[in-house]
Amino acid sequence: MSTDTQEVDLRTYLGVLRRRKWWVILFSAVFVVGALAYSFAATTEYSATAQLLVQPQNGNVTFTGTPQTITPTDVATELQLLTGAPVVDAVKARLHLSQLNVKVAEQGQTDVIVVTATNHRPAQAALVANSYAKEFVNYETSLATKTLTNLALELQRQISAIDQELTSAKGTPQQTALANQEAVLKEQAAQLAVSGAETTGGVVVTSLATAPTIPSSPKKVENGLIGLVVGLLVGLGAAFVVDSLDDAVYSTDDLERAAPHVPVMATVPIVGSWRNRGMPVVVSLSEPTGGAAEAYRSLRTSLQFMAQDSSIGSVLVTSPMAGEGKTSTISNLGVVLAKVGQRVVLVSADLRQPRLASFFGLDESVGLTSVMIGESTLDDALQPVPDVPGLTLLGCGPRPPDPAELLSSPAVTQIFDGLTQRFDMILVDSAPLIPVTDPLLLCPFTDATLLVVAAGQTKKGQLQRACERLAQASAKRVGIVFNEVKGETEYGYNYGYSHAYNGSSVVPSSNGHAAEPAPQAFGDGPRGRQTTPG
Repeated sequence: MSTDTQEVDLRTYLGVLRRRKWWVILFSAVFVVGALAYSFAATTEYSATAQLLVQPQNGNVTFTGTPQTITPTDVATELQLLTGAPVVDAVKARLHLSQLNVKVAEQGQTDVIVVTATNHRPAQAALVANSYAKEFVNYETSLATKTLTNLALELQRQISAIDQELTSAKGTPQQTALANQEAVLKEQAAQLAVSGAETTGGVVVTSLATAPTIPSSPKKVENGLIGLVVGLLVGLGAAFVVDSLDDAVYSTDDLERAAPHVPVMATVPIVGSWRNRGMPVVVSLSEPTGGAAEAYRSLRTSLQFMAQDSSIGSVLVTSPMAGEGKTSTISNLGVVLAKVGQRVVLVSADLRQPRLASFFGLDESVGLTSVMIGESTLDDALQPVPDVPGLTLLGCGPRPPDPAELLSSPAVTQIFDGLTQRFDMILVDSAPLIPVTDPLLLCPFTDATLLVVAAGQTKKGQLQRACERLAQASAKRVGIVFNEVKGETEYGYNYGYSHAYNGSSVVPSSNGHAAEPAPQAFGDGPRGRQTTPG
């Protein structure tokens, strides 16, 4: 895998985590709280441990004189006997308990066995562990004593049998052999007698349990950490699953995949004041030094580069669906263009839900449709925008019953011809592309189209459909404005400059942003041009 691919994948994963961080936080918090709630609700338990040493059964040598050794099999056998019913029943009877919470295990690769008892009372835990160990030693001792007793009885039986044979074998050659055999058996019997007095049963207690002072469970810190790890894993899984099911556009990578042939003109960060849709704000005026205002100045620069091959005197601004920020985009673009000396007119051509005038505190009652139906002249319908020299508004006017039919009338051509004679730049705010055909009817009157896409809101399918509709309408010079982006994008606000327009580039300034070119017009002032569809 190439380095570029690795960087893209890492950036994609980080983008998913940034967008879905609340899923990770939510699941982590739920699992941590759950683990801690369980820990605080659970009964406090204490564990006490006693140690047993497995050794040769009699602590002595065998009849052959070879030392006895302990094998792993011997330790495993003792573990099985330790958990057997005779020992458990003996401890229950001794302590008058109905249940025992005891675990036994081999300590590493040694001959030591640990007996761990758990109880909600520390002293009781130690008592159970010690009683268990002692009862097992007693049990092992009784087994060893029984074994030695049986062996002694067997030797005595053999000695008695030899005594009878000696009585009948007196004076025969067998007498000496039988006498030697009897002597050996008597010696073994004597050794058994000594061993019987010394036997420990093969297991001895090496360490008695003491009452613990620290609980063994619940382990609140450990449980909390486990809950955190599990919550993080579940949260990460949920984040990626939710993101894979979400068709919204979140990054410029998503834009490139959904619309690979449409350049991104600017990336506009989200502004807190935009959350209140009922209070339109022109951030280029209210926050002229903010990131969003800088993004709109970058959009102005992108349009200037777009205009290098041929003049651009009019721009259509639309979006795939409603509520994606097309009206705020055109308002701010108009302000930044006017501030560099351009004569700009904003045309409120969204005849279904006009909002453009509200951004500047103006009136929509007289405007485009008023001129179309002859109720007003174009000069009378134009409204200068207060405090922004060079910026003018042509409002919507009375809403028509059939906007598409009205926008198809010859009067539109006359209005655009009149605006072309009066202004350097015409910015047209239209209805969304997918629900209605209004923007497609306006495409022939404009030199470029800006498609506003809202991060986290616009779906990839909607973006693709919008681009298809613009292509079908033969829209000229289509570019995307990536709006309401949360946080810094990987390419910054000037994303589209260096590669979108036939190799055009912008020299960065010392502050990291692209240096704006000197203010320039998109044509030679008032001019005539073909506005008739065709």
